[in-house]
Amino acid sequence: MLDIKEVLFDENVCLNLNATTKDEAISEMTKMLYRNQVIEDQKTFIKEIYERESEGITGIGDGIAIPHGRSKTVKKTVIAVGRSNEGIRDWETFDNKPVKCIIMFAIRDVDMSQHIMLLSHVAELLLDEDVIQVLHTAQTSSEIVNVLRKDH
Repeated sequence: MLDIKEVLFDENVCLNLNATTKDEAISEMTKMLYRNQVIEDQKTFIKEIYERESEGITGIGDGIAIPHGRSKTVKKTVIAVGRSNEGIRDWETFDNKPVKCIIMFAIRDVDMSQHIMLLSHVAELLLDEDVIQVLHTAQTSSEIVNVLRKDH
């Protein structure tokens, strides 16, 4: 069983994405994962993200989106977090508000059942208004990592 403490690290958190569109945000976060040697092939991973996006909305509201890609190109399962201070307006969301915080799951294809557990854990955390507040206002990547790692 993967624990969130095993998949969420400061180096995979970016508090100031340059992206202003969904495509740019996914690309920018994928580059970060590639630089951090989480994935081997950016194009393949992005393709997997969009295949999942086509199945349903990942903008869950409150300025949060949780895209996820499961792929053979993922070397180790991780959760990455990116934040756009301006907000991404073209991301489909349930509340039609811009996405400011992206919690991206990069899942090794052999960790499929683990992915459901991690997603469930994060979804539970996102029911807490204090957690959402930290995601939107944290000054350091450590603050974001700590709030998502906390037991709920």
